[in-house]
Amino acid sequence: MPMESAMKEYFAERFLPCTSRMYAAALAILGSQSDAEDAGQTAMLRIGENIRRGNLSDAPDAYAMAAVRNICFSELSRTQRLEAFDGDRLTVRAGSNGGEEQVALGEVTSLMRSLPAAERRAIELTAYAGCSSDEVAAALGTSAANARKILSRGRKKLRSLFSR
Repeated sequence: MPMESAMKEYFAERFLPCTSRMYAAALAILGSQSDAEDAGQTAMLRIGENIRRGNLSDAPDAYAMAAVRNICFSELSRTQRLEAFDGDRLTVRAGSNGGEEQVALGEVTSLMRSLPAAERRAIELTAYAGCSSDEVAAALGTSAANARKILSRGRKKLRSLFSR
């Protein structure tokens, strides 16, 4: 237990004083108070996990700022991908020749509705929100390996539905 206590002390002394600067940076990048708070909390959780693994930083201020900045930019990237998806037609690869075909989003929506809920959610999270398999796993409440299987099954079913 003494090591655990030393890690908590290291975290409290080195990283907790960075929270206001981290929040200010996140607010400047994201523009939303709640999103900035979430980014700061996520950064602190990740920093704490790294400390528990024994990864100690020589420059905690810089490390904390880099952590929150990376989380903010990841969130912005994900948000921008969602905002870019607003057309009424979608280009998809269709057929065995690998050609592309325009498909109405209404058709895609109806095909997506025919999938089981977990497969539909996995595809939505990866295709529309740009989530990783770990993020999909967390959202589905399953392991990353199982999330990848669910996603694979869903994509396979969608391909078969598109080829009809």
